[in-house]
Order: sequence, then structure tokens, then C-alpha cells
Amino acid sequence: MEYKTENKKCQNCKKTFTIEPDDFGFYEKIKVPPPTFCPDCRYIRRLLDRNEYNFYKRKCDATEKSIISIYRPDVLFPVYKQEYWKSDAFDAKKYGRDFDFTRPFFEQYEELRNVVPHLAMVNSNSVNSEYTNQSQNNKECYMLVTSGSNEKCIYGSWCQNSHFCGDCYMAFKSEFCYECINIARCSKCVWCQDCSDSVLREKQYYWFNESLTKKQYEKKLKDFSFNKISIKKSMEKMMELRVKIPVKYYHGSQIQNSSGDYIENCQRARYTFNCKENKDTAYMQDAWLQTEDCLDCTEIIIGQLSYEVQGIDTPHRSMFIRSCFNSITDSCYCDMCFGTNNCFGCFGLKKGQYCILNKQYEKTEYLELKKKIIEHMRKTKEWGEYFSAKFSPFAYNESMAQDYFPLTKTEALKTGYAWYDHPSRNYPITLFTKNLPETSAEIQENIVEETIQCSTQNSSDQKEKYPLCTTAFKITPLELSLYKILNLPIPKKCFPCRRQDRFTLRNPRRLWHRKCMKEGCNNEFETSYAPDRPEIVYCEKCYQAEVY
Repeated sequence: MEYKTENKKCQNCKKTFTIEPDDFGFYEKIKVPPPTFCPDCRYIRRLLDRNEYNFYKRKCDATEKSIISIYRPDVLFPVYKQEYWKSDAFDAKKYGRDFDFTRPFFEQYEELRNVVPHLAMVNSNSVNSEYTNQSQNNKECYMLVTSGSNEKCIYGSWCQNSHFCGDCYMAFKSEFCYECINIARCSKCVWCQDCSDSVLREKQYYWFNESLTKKQYEKKLKDFSFNKISIKKSMEKMMELRVKIPVKYYHGSQIQNSSGDYIENCQRARYTFNCKENKDTAYMQDAWLQTEDCLDCTEIIIGQLSYEVQGIDTPHRSMFIRSCFNSITDSCYCDMCFGTNNCFGCFGLKKGQYCILNKQYEKTEYLELKKKIIEHMRKTKEWGEYFSAKFSPFAYNESMAQDYFPLTKTEALKTGYAWYDHPSRNYPITLFTKNLPETSAEIQENIVEETIQCSTQNSSDQKEKYPLCTTAFKITPLELSLYKILNLPIPKKCFPCRRQDRFTLRNPRRLWHRKCMKEGCNNEFETSYAPDRPEIVYCEKCYQAEVY
């Protein structure tokens, strides 16, 4: 069958979006109707199910012990500490129930989800790393998420095999780095972005792109005063320098017939972000290895023929899945399941098979009932739709949607999203921003006892700009030692505000159609550099000719 491009109006934002012929072929293959939401709204809907770093102290509903959890104490459903949840003491099948064909599917599923205990957070095989989430094999880490095999890393995300890094986003095999983005094999780097092996295109001893001798460079570094004013001026100078140097229209390499940003080794991958080794995919984010023939997948490692899933290691032939672990195969509408296959509408199963709404069936009975439920969902117009935002366990400002598509409280409520108002903190401030030490040398060891005011609390505009601000913060001993090693002053902002600033340095996960800005070149492309940005954007051919 020959398909044609079709424009539709998004049922959420009301904007027009395009469904490509290849998309129609995929939907026909997996037997779902075309989407009613545009790609961005579908992505937001999946992000609403991800709370990576907003942690709460609460009680485990099984043991009554105090735990750290991604769920607030006032949620409707029970929450178990991960050791108990994973043990034989808990079996989600005991909550199984029959499907009622007189009621909508999502209504019944939400009733099930609200009685089955939730896993407080996931940080398996981690030592002295209680405040880590979606992470594993870490040691002595703090406020670290979506990361693995690190030691003494703090306030970061997507860090792998790194040592003593702070406030880094995407750091691989790096050490003693601070406020860096997308780095690999770097050492003692601060405020670096898109760097590997601590070099500038295989060069060394450069100062704002000026070539120096080793002696000249070391003298400049020795004379540089690492105080707040000098650091601010240097960062401003660096930003001025960046907009004068041409950039490639995307970050990455070795792509064929693909579009997106931060992509590597991809073939026929459309509208993909932070992905590697994708083939015949579209509308993907953070899909890492050997993923093929998938659409609308977020945070996966190896995927095949899957659609509208998020937070799963290895999805195969599965649809409408959220926050499952290990592999999930031939399943639909499942959540928080481990090693599951052939399940439908299940929550919290461990190695489940042939289950519907957590109830166990024989294979033949399961397949027949599944077919009937899908037909029922077609009639109720639920089949093919991901979980609605109203069924998310998190408010908009608790979820990753706030990171990638930031909204104010007014904007979120107007759009129909939930918003969580944190209880008034009223921390007794013992050290105000204006009184912070200017340099590392001035920092006293007792600063770890201070409650420091976040600088965003000094104006109403800043308060509105940073809705996740904790208003005050403390310096941990581990954090202080990193600042001493790198000769850095104490930050003026709390971790959520620093994280928000860091996210603004990466290009948005959106694309604009543009033309190469090299004079005489007529190449066109899709790029994450918006037309109103100051950068000089080149096609790959012109960029390579310019910088190599």
C-alpha cells in the first residue's frame, strides 16, 4: 500500500503536525491508529512519567522505616523500599482482577495502579549512594541520576565510569570535572562542553583559542584569579567567542539520512535526540544501542519494533510501556514490571507472563482475552493512546517535562497539567549570597555547617524563572573537597537552579528547517539551532572544510 504525507491537528496543543508515509507504514505493521498528539506533545506525555531527581523523605508502607523516594508522602498509592519490593515478600499478582467490558480500560488500569505498591526508587548495587536514582553500580555518589559505575560523583546525570565529577551532564570516563556537558575522557575540566580527551581538536595550550607555548599557558593559568568576577567575565568572553566560530548543524557523527541532535552511527533516524546506533527510527530520545524499527521511545538501551515506551532497558515488540526494567517483550500498557513478556495492562510484576490486569491466565485464554480487550479499546478510542497526563504519578514540575519543556505554574495549569506547590521551606539562612567567599582559598572548613541562601531568591523575576529552587542549600564535605581540588569558589545557586542553567546550554530537542550560512552554499537541513540564534550554522561539508 502506498502512503501519503498527511497533516493533522494535535489534540493537545492544537498545532498542525505531519505524519510521514514511513510512519503510516509502521502504524499499520503494529496495528495501531495514527497518533492524535504531535511528536512534542507525545514526548512531553512520556516525560511526565519520569521524576529523576526530586526526592522526598517518607515512610515505607511495608516496613514503616524512613526511606528516600521519588514519590511524595501524600500520594494515593503505597510505596515500598526497593529491597522489600524486590523480595519474595511482595507479589503484585495478588492484586489481579478481571477485566470489565462495561468500563474504559484506563479507568480500570488506574484503579489497579493505585493499590499496587510502587518501588520507591531504583539505585541497584550502589554503595553509600542513597540519593541516587535510575542508577547502578555507584559508590559514594550523591544526587546522581541515570548514571552507572561512578565513584564520588555528585549533582549530575548521564555520568558513566567517572570519578569525582560535580554538576556534569553526560560525562564518560572523566575525572575531577565540574559543570561540564557532553565530555569524554576528560580530566580537571571546568565549564567545558562537547569535549573529549581534554583537547581542542588534538591541540593543547590554548587560551580562548589563542595558541600559546607551554610556559606562556602555565603563566596565564597561574596568574588567573578563580574568583566569581573573573569566572563570570571569562564565561561571557567564551560565549562571545563561540558565536564567531561556525558550528555544524548537528552534534554527532556518522549519520545517514537522519535528523536530530547528539546522534551517532544512525541510519534513517528522524527527529532523534541523544541517540546512538539507531536504524529506521523516528521521534526517539536517549535511545542508546542497536535500536531498530521503533517510534516514540524515550530512555531505552536496545529496542526492536516498539512504540510509545519510556524508561526500559530492552523493549521488544512492545507498546505503551512506562518505567519497566530489564527486558519486556510482546506486551502492552505495562508499568514498573521486571523481565516481563506477553502481559497486558499490568503493574509491578516480576517476571510475569500471560497476565492481564495482574491476573494470571493460560496462554490460549490470555491471547483470546487480549484480542477482545483491544477491540473494546478501539470502540472506546483508547487503543493506540499512551497513558494520559492525568494518570501520571507526578506533577509537571516534578517530572522531566519541566527540564526539556519548562513552564511556569500559570502556563502548566492553563495547559491542563498538574502542579505541585512545595510546602513553605523557611530555612534559617546563616550565610547570604552577598557574603559568600570569593575564592577557594577563602573558604573555611565550617562552611559545611552553613545554610546558604540561593541567589535566585534575591528578586521576584528570578523566583519565577526558577520554579524548582530549594531557596537554600548546604555544601557537603565531598562537594567542598572537589571545589578545593579544582580551586573553585562556592556556587551561588542551589542544585536545581544550577541544573536548570545547565540544561539551557544544550540545544532544545526541537528542529528548524534552515539553509547553510556559508556564502555560496545552498545546502538545507533540519537543525536544533533556531533561526533567531546568533551562531553561524554550516552544513557538514562546509563545516569540515572550515575547521579541519
